[in-house]
Amino acid sequence: MKKLILPLLAGILLITSCSDNSNQTTNSNAALVGNYVLTTLTSDVAVDLNQDMATDMELTNETTCFDNMAISFNADGTFTSTVAEVSFDNANVLQCNTSVETGTYSYGNGLLTITVNINGGTATESQQVVLTATTLSFNVDDNDVAQYFSGAVGTPASSITSLDFVYTKI
Repeated sequence: MKKLILPLLAGILLITSCSDNSNQTTNSNAALVGNYVLTTLTSDVAVDLNQDMATDMELTNETTCFDNMAISFNADGTFTSTVAEVSFDNANVLQCNTSVETGTYSYGNGLLTITVNINGGTATESQQVVLTATTLSFNVDDNDVAQYFSGAVGTPASSITSLDFVYTKI
């Protein structure tokens, strides 16, 4: 399934479970409303995604694949997210695509829950996030990392087990 970020968040969340979200009452959405762009994407280990013989933990320094990742949270509880879809070809060369995902969200007490429209249905994911006046940040690890790097086994991304995302409000 596609990653959200939450899909972000994008990013930008990662979709792992499906449920009906119509009964959720937690709602502090006003704090989250706005447009955010990915400003840092940091891995737990230095990698060489662009195969230039230099490694970096800041993945935005390794590739432009993540440059268009963004999310807009609207006051009506809907969101639109541009998500990077990263994979490697048979020669371990990084391939970059993007997709746009839409859905609904709720936010309260540091928990962001999104329901994304996928293939005629929906999937819901919740993620603990840190929200400040200017940033939205969160961490994914283990199995969720694999969803950001399709076919990562044996590639330059195979050692990554944790990713820290920071989106900045624009």
